[in-house]
Parts: sequence; structure tokens; C-alpha cells
Amino acid sequence: MKINSKILIFFIMSLVFVSGCQKENKPTDPVKKLTDNTSDSSHDKNDENIGENGKNIANNDENDKNNSSNSNNDGKENSDLDNTNKTTSKSNEKLSAVDGAKIGSISSFVEDREIWKDFVDEKHIDAAKRAWLGIHVPRILLNSEDAKIANKEIDDLVKSIKDKYNTYKDDISFYDIGIYSSFSVYQDENVLSIMIESYDIWEGEFSKYFVYNFSLPDGKFIDDYELMKNIGVEKDEILGIIENSLKEDQDRLNTISSRDIKDYSYIYNPNNYTGLVLNDLWDNFKSKTRQIFLDEVGTPNFVFAKYDSVDARHCQPILKLKSDKLDKSSISNEYLKMARKLGINPNDEKYKAIIIKLGSCFDEESLNNTLAKLYVWSSIFADYEDPNMLVAMKETEGGSMPYLIGEECYLIIPKYKNASVSLKELEISEDGNLKEIDNFYLDSNSCSGATFICQNISDIAPNGKITIRYRDDILEFSPSISLKDGRLTLPEEVLDGEDILDWKNLMDMNTYSYTMFQIMSSIMHKG
Repeated sequence: MKINSKILIFFIMSLVFVSGCQKENKPTDPVKKLTDNTSDSSHDKNDENIGENGKNIANNDENDKNNSSNSNNDGKENSDLDNTNKTTSKSNEKLSAVDGAKIGSISSFVEDREIWKDFVDEKHIDAAKRAWLGIHVPRILLNSEDAKIANKEIDDLVKSIKDKYNTYKDDISFYDIGIYSSFSVYQDENVLSIMIESYDIWEGEFSKYFVYNFSLPDGKFIDDYELMKNIGVEKDEILGIIENSLKEDQDRLNTISSRDIKDYSYIYNPNNYTGLVLNDLWDNFKSKTRQIFLDEVGTPNFVFAKYDSVDARHCQPILKLKSDKLDKSSISNEYLKMARKLGINPNDEKYKAIIIKLGSCFDEESLNNTLAKLYVWSSIFADYEDPNMLVAMKETEGGSMPYLIGEECYLIIPKYKNASVSLKELEISEDGNLKEIDNFYLDSNSCSGATFICQNISDIAPNGKITIRYRDDILEFSPSISLKDGRLTLPEEVLDGEDILDWKNLMDMNTYSYTMFQIMSSIMHKG
């Protein structure tokens, strides 16, 4: 009896083990949600046979038998087997890596055209074929009218590449032909997404990007909204995701390239262009198409290359999109906390910003005090981070060194975290009215988020105009000083935040941002 019990227990354990293995091996659906960090494991599932199950295999086998029986004596298939059926059948094939595409690309509908076979000289073949900085152009194998349209556009690209090669081939070095093209492919059971990048060093053009998104299995074009819906993003969420991703990317670039800048050249920081890029985005987003694609690992990317901001080097041509599901609010954290402290409903549509007058900066001691007040605000509301800066300055006559033309400093906290903040110089015209004048140091900059501003504020003629914009909502104003009590005179959309803290008891005149002090002092006393 003991031996039989052991055998029975062993038999039961074996059944449990086999059952567990079967559950672990069961295919799961591909990941369709946009997340903060795209998981590699979610994309490995694309290597499985999409739609693989016993029923599909049986149906495919039955279709093959029917196709064979319906063939006529000349071997021609029945005319009812149209292109859509062929596409459906091919979409059920096992996805495989696309040779020539960016590593990680998989598809059953795309192949490399290997165009170097047609016109590239033998001595340049190796350079044209290489995986990086080679010439790789896709052929779309979908049987649809839209795929034919896309392939025709790609034909034109191939002709352009060929013409440039023939024009410059005598100047080409052995290892570098100076003409490059690459492409990425992503495919799941619902969509096929392709992006092509092409550029050359001979004519100094910017990179060109071509995006093609198709629904499967019908092979029809889909727009950006349909593509994003496939990964769980609704139409009204897309613009906010682009804005957030842009700001995060600009912050990242600023940390890499500009963290040690301590003079007036801070105006070339990526953060000082973020507002300009946002304005460009809001002005043109609705009029452009084919702006989003899924790259080779399924991450959504936004093509900024179609915008003037890329030509001006204000942002990168391709922006990876990320979504923070824990922070969906469009209102900035700084504004939210300050509005609550001031007893104002943060969602009140009447208000667009909060402003704090910081002080003057006509010498280093006054600058000290001004930045000490700012440091108190930063430590309480912004986790010690310095705000962006827009400072009124001009070049010296006959030289290039700019100098400060403003003395009054204050802090702008826009309501919306992705709002742009700009500053324009003003002067009194002959008729006594204020007018805008050109100023390179202001016109080529626009920030986003909390911004330190230095200009002249007076009850008669301020020399600066602030513009706060969020999408189509634009607010322009010039703060002035009340002759009655010395406080700021502001439009009703802007809250005065002066009374939010007991500044005197919190300020330490020896504690302030060293970086901001160095930047401001570098342009003082130069007039």
C-alpha cells in the first residue's frame, strides 16, 4: 500500500506539472498600451505566429485544398480568390526579421529593395549594403491600392537617390558614399507601420522622413489617430502626450549640454527654445498628416521634421512619445500648490498665471537679495530647481557682448505646465504709444513653465511685454507699478503672489542660486 500511494502521488504531481507547462506556453495578446517605458518582453511576442491556433491552421489547410480544387486545367486559380484574401492569408504568416531594415523590425509585408544592385558601382557596393549608413529602401508587399500609392512615392525617392549617386559618384570615397537611407517596420495583427529616413551630405539638405501606416488585413491607409487608438490612446490625449514628451526631451538635452553654462549664452539652451517649438506645434499640428509612426520595437514616435523648429535647430526631428498615467493634469504642480495656498480654485478658468515681484538687480548686492527671494520660492514650490530665464538685453555698439537693459525682476508661474512664455521689447514711438521692436536675444527665445524675467517695470513705460500661450489661448500684458501702493498692476487673469509667503522671515541673503547669479552678473555693468 505504501508503494502504491507513492506511485499515485507521483502521478498526480506529474499531471499538475504538465498542466502548468501548458499554461505557461499559451500565447498571450500583444501589448497595445502606451506606457512610460516600452517593455522589450512585450515586443518579443510579435515573433509568435499572430493568430496562431488550431482553428486558423485548420482553416488555412482547408483553403489550400479549395484553392487547388478550384484551379482550371491551365493551372489558373479561381478568380474569386482576390487580393484581400491573399493579404489576409499572408498576415497570418509567422513574422520574421526584415533584412536591411533597422534591427528589430519584423513583418510579413515588407522587404528591402536592395536598390544598390541596380546602379551602385561594384567598388561602392559594400558601403551601400552596410546596416548603418547604407542605402536601404522598403518595398511594401500589401495587395491594396493604398500600398501602390506608397510604393509609387518610394519609387520617386529611389530615383532621387539614384540621380544623386550618379551626380556625385566620382567624388565618393571608397568607404562612404555620402547618400544614406534607412527604414523601420512594425507589424502586429492590426497595423503595419513604416518609417523611412533619407539624407545626403552632398547637397546639405535636412533629413527627409516618410511615414506609412496601414490597417491589416485590408491594407488601407490609417491616420495618426487610428494608429494611436490601436495602442490605447484616444484622439484627445495625443496633443498632450506630444507636449509632455517634448518638454521632457528638451529638459534632458538641456541637462546634457547646458548644465554648466554660467553666462549670457544660456539663451542657447534647449529649454529656451521649448516655448518656440510649442508655438510651432500648436500653429501647425492640425494641418499636417502622417506625423506618427511605431518604430521597430512598437514605440510611438512623432515626426517633428515637418516643422520649422527642426530647421532652426530648436528640437530634434524625431520625438519618442511617452505617457505618464500618474500625471495627467495639464496644470503645473507649482501653480496648483500656489493657487491652493492663495485660496483660489486651481481649475478656475479665469486665471492664467501667478506673478511674484522679486526685486531689482542694478548691482550685485540688489541681485543677491532678489535671488535670495527666488531661492525661497524654489525651495518650497519647485524642489530647488531654478526657473527658466528671459532677460531683456542688447548688444553693445560695435561689439557682440550683450548687456542688461532691465533692472526689475519677477517670476511668472503659468497655470498650464506646457504653456509657452515669451518676452518682447517695447519702446515709446513718436506718437507716444508703446510698440514692439526687434531684439534677437528675446525674439529667438521662448520658455515653458516657471520663468524668471528681468525688464523695466514702470507706471509710465515698461520696456517689455509678456506673452503666455497655451494652445489657442493667448494672454499678453506688461506689468506696471501702482503709484498708490507700489504693488503690481496686472490684468485680472494674472494673480499677484506677493502675499503667499512671509519672505522676510524665510530669506537668507547668503543663500541663492550661484548659477543664476553668475549669469546675471556677466551682463551687468556693461552699458
